[in-house]
Amino acid sequence: MKKKILIVEDDSLISTIFRMFLKELGYDLIGIVEDGKEAIRLCETIKPDIILMDVHLGGGLDGIQTTELIKTKFDIPVIFLSSDTEESTIQRVINIHSYGYLVKPIDKKELGISIELAFYKHQFDLDQKMREQRFRNFITDSPEAIIVINENGLIEYLNCLGLKLFKTAYIEDLMGLPLLSFISEEYSAIFKERLENSLTMETGISYTHLKLKTIHGELIDVGLTGAQIEFNGKKNLQLIVRDITQEFAYRQLLAEKANIINNFVDGVVTFDLEGKVKSWNRACERIFGVSETNIIGKAYCSLFLYEEQKSFTEDILIPVEENGKHEVNFALEINEKKRDIKLIANLLRNEKGEETGVVCYIRDHSCS
Repeated sequence: MKKKILIVEDDSLISTIFRMFLKELGYDLIGIVEDGKEAIRLCETIKPDIILMDVHLGGGLDGIQTTELIKTKFDIPVIFLSSDTEESTIQRVINIHSYGYLVKPIDKKELGISIELAFYKHQFDLDQKMREQRFRNFITDSPEAIIVINENGLIEYLNCLGLKLFKTAYIEDLMGLPLLSFISEEYSAIFKERLENSLTMETGISYTHLKLKTIHGELIDVGLTGAQIEFNGKKNLQLIVRDITQEFAYRQLLAEKANIINNFVDGVVTFDLEGKVKSWNRACERIFGVSETNIIGKAYCSLFLYEEQKSFTEDILIPVEENGKHEVNFALEINEKKRDIKLIANLLRNEKGEETGVVCYIRDHSCS
């Protein structure tokens, strides 16, 4: 299909020459108009593929002003035609991102090349805009907070969950600001290093735990990963960020509890419902002479070898389920030493009240 061309030129002689050139080059000339307003009106009814626009038009609008309106309303590529090579004129043309600038008098072959280049560059730009729009839709609807930063570490874009992370509803509060300024001082060095490595080597960022500051200065724990993407026609870094404040606090609490349990005088061992060891504190290591590494996953019967022993279900699980608590005394020989052991067992339950295992407290009376 022939490409449709509109000429906006107030010099009738030049227009006649262009008409001849376009016919010889095989293009479809859909109209010649002399002023900007008429060009805009024609674009509304017959959308051309390319517009050849004289820079200096008569009337209320010059060629550059007309192009700005056409670009905003119709997104049609424009090639400027002019004998004007003044720096101020060229700069105006550059500022509106035109698709070409031909200096009069214009060669037919050069005109044809410029039209083809402008057309395919515009198609590429349209495809790029479509990809970026799909990307924007994707990150807007993402169930994760997403932040896009440029090669200078400045925030280019955030989705709604990203704004929520910073405790603001306005993207203007963050756009153009360095993300590093929102990282707490204790984590800024590691984030800066990983950011620089990512941008220099054009790689992503592996999972990293940081403390992020909201716009009000509140600190939150986050986990983030990063990937290189193309955004607004440039290479950027897309960060997927998750608020792990509660999770991190819970992990710290668990670590504190584990530390407390490890410092108990009594041994503490937990079993699953099949009687296999799930945890084993330091007191158990001292009492039985076996490290936690070597005991996890081992069966109950391999630990307590005494005369009355039967099975985990009979010795521990059934009595605990019947009474809510079970206590038993027995004698063991460990490393050729006789030990009098008291075992106190209780059921373990999850948040739903379901049985998940048994915890046993081991007291070595032979040491008291």
